[in-house]
Amino acid sequence: MAKNKLINGRAYDWNSIDIAVPGMQNIEITDISYGSKQEEETVYGKGGDPRGYGTGNHSSDVTVSMSREDFNEYCRVLKKNGVKRLFNYVIPKITVSFANEEEKTTTDIINKVKFSETSFKAAQGDKTLKVELKGTAYGGVKYNGLRA
Repeated sequence: MAKNKLINGRAYDWNSIDIAVPGMQNIEITDISYGSKQEEETVYGKGGDPRGYGTGNHSSDVTVSMSREDFNEYCRVLKKNGVKRLFNYVIPKITVSFANEEEKTTTDIINKVKFSETSFKAAQGDKTLKVELKGTAYGGVKYNGLRA
């Protein structure tokens, strides 16, 4: 149970998030989503009633978006570091920190991120162009120090 309840206070929002990627200080991610999944299956006993569960594989997915300008900078940094293919690079970690005034900082760490899909779309009337990268966190995600 939470010690402090938020009443008439400030909840986390985009302005309270700081995203850090080592070696990529000039790149601003405009959207991030990540999650973890654990396969689970019900084990049944006599009479068809559940008697427990079994677990399988664990996986963590990551999606980030950035402006086309920041994507170009991302590619420039990779090339400068000798990376030949976009999908071969593994980001050691992405740190997502949440902080509000008078609140303790909460930090999620997304480990060993490897992107395997890109998406880019431009349409008449767009004010900015965005690139989306989707991939897997092979090192998993720690949510405020707790592994999924």
